[in-house]
Amino acid sequence: MKDFNKKENKIVVVHYGNIMLYPPVINLVENLINNDYSVTLMAGNTKKLPDFVLKSSNLQIIDFPIIASKKIIKRLQRRFLIGHYYKDALRKIMDPGDIVWTTTDSTVRALNTALLKYKHIMQLMELDDFFPLFDGAKLLKFNLEKYGKHAWKIVVPEINRAYIQKVKWRLKETPCILPNKPYYLSPGEMDDSVIRAIEIIEKDPRKKIMYLGVLSVDRNLEPFAKAVEKMGEDYALYTLGNVPNSEQEKFNQFLAKHPQVFYLGFFNPPNHLHFLKYAYVGLTPYSTDFKSIFISPLNVLYCAPNKIYEYAGYGIPMLGTDVLGLKIPFEQYGIGFCCINLEPETIAKGLKYIDINHEKMRQNCLRFYEDTDLDKILASIING
Repeated sequence: MKDFNKKENKIVVVHYGNIMLYPPVINLVENLINNDYSVTLMAGNTKKLPDFVLKSSNLQIIDFPIIASKKIIKRLQRRFLIGHYYKDALRKIMDPGDIVWTTTDSTVRALNTALLKYKHIMQLMELDDFFPLFDGAKLLKFNLEKYGKHAWKIVVPEINRAYIQKVKWRLKETPCILPNKPYYLSPGEMDDSVIRAIEIIEKDPRKKIMYLGVLSVDRNLEPFAKAVEKMGEDYALYTLGNVPNSEQEKFNQFLAKHPQVFYLGFFNPPNHLHFLKYAYVGLTPYSTDFKSIFISPLNVLYCAPNKIYEYAGYGIPMLGTDVLGLKIPFEQYGIGFCCINLEPETIAKGLKYIDINHEKMRQNCLRFYEDTDLDKILASIING
């Protein structure tokens, strides 16, 4: 394959699906265009990207439709028909020396054999035990390892994941590490939905514990809600993020059960960052106590959430569970408290610890955020 030349070649970033649900992908695009790479982005819902990204002279966009449905026929249509559109577009725009950068396992599955002829950077957001041939399939497996072994580079967000992936797939080289740090912390302009939600927060004088992120099966908010209630009327728990359809009923019951918990809605990144100026503590409620054939417990144990950097960038100390992905940065930098169990008393103890040490932890958060140089890391991946 022809070597990549920054002046002559482009990087084709392919994200299968709604890019607005993946802040790390937006971070990647921002990083690339700010470092003067010529970028073509293939993804869905790109019209909602920040204006400065859409207006960049370094970026070309190919937008794809998003088909969301619970019906198996629609899933198959999305898997094969839309996947065909992605593959066809990729073949038309790739030139000798270009790099294709896939962002998720789903993207690799959509492009499959089309990737084998190109210099491929394979970014993995998750550690999968089982990755289905199409969404919802419990028996048919997609051979993700095959494409990992053929990729030019593999990129993961955390060091332990890198070595786990190397051993699991018997790779010759250790995957590169690109932390899920936001490239910019600017929240952009407020739309009407953000303004309405902020009006609610500003009327609440209590200390606000805030959770930003997907509200999925591996995020257990229940014990934290009980702890907030135990702490009395000085605290409230605010949540915002995407609620999967499979979790909606359960989440509604959770809200009805806990009057000190408030759900503000989902806000397209970077608009969700507007709320962090009101947060007193950032929540990282990762749980390994769940059943799933798709999500590996190791994925939670070695979590690498972008929200750690979002909280830290705004100087917000964190309260989380006892998983290594949190424990290591929390203890190394003094930016958070890991609860050794999820008893309300233990969580309340963590809140009291943060209360006492809040200013020191706030300064530590800012130092942690500044210690990661995304420009340098990106250059080492592409040129190393």
